[in-house]
Amino acid sequence: MTASSTTPKRKAADDGAPSPQAEARVRRAEHILDTAATLLLRWGFRKTTVDDVARAAGVAKGTIYLHWKDKNELFLAALAHAQQQAVAEARQRIAADPEGGLPHRLWTHGMVAALANPLMAAILAGKTDVFEGLRGAFDAPTVHQMTGDYETYIVQLQEAGLIRADLSVSVIAFVTSALKVGIINTPELFGLDRTPPPEELTEVISDLIRRWLEPDPLPSDQEAGKRFVAEWLEKVRAVEDQLQQTEHTP
Repeated sequence: MTASSTTPKRKAADDGAPSPQAEARVRRAEHILDTAATLLLRWGFRKTTVDDVARAAGVAKGTIYLHWKDKNELFLAALAHAQQQAVAEARQRIAADPEGGLPHRLWTHGMVAALANPLMAAILAGKTDVFEGLRGAFDAPTVHQMTGDYETYIVQLQEAGLIRADLSVSVIAFVTSALKVGIINTPELFGLDRTPPPEELTEVISDLIRRWLEPDPLPSDQEAGKRFVAEWLEKVRAVEDQLQQTEHTP
């Protein structure tokens, strides 16, 4: 799941450092987005108004329109902001883990970081009804672009000996993507009452990935996985920035 919209950017001053005004603007925008995310979870997109967000954030309604042109753009930005927060948390967790470069640990850290973010956790728990009416949140072209060059990333892991080389890249990409999509969509089919806790699913799928994808023995240089995932996430962010610029070009 990805969302493409305008998220806060820090504008550098002449000396390269963000100006105090730019920092204040970014902090204000982030506060508004965090507030919008909270209300989105509480009431859903259809029932939450820009007035509600402004009131809860303690800003004027016009201030919100200085950052986003309409309600849909505001909530897309809140979704993108939550995703960026989860990615940043995952990167920190991966960097701090001695085994963070292994595929099953990458999965675990990504899932744990997502579960720590209320909006991302709601998506993983299958509560996508709160986004009903929000245009552009889950459209296929955006999701496809935001994956970055996933198959190149898989090839890098294979060449480093971190995942099995006897499996085709297309199969690995398809199955691992299906696992992610399945966690989001299966609760709707099974019902939330029959859906295991996301934390339990994370551990089970992490073990599945370890047994299925990782070779035995593992290579000595496991740090390569950390480098590759960092490069891939940078590509994803670059695609996101490009999409934002394209959407908001007059």
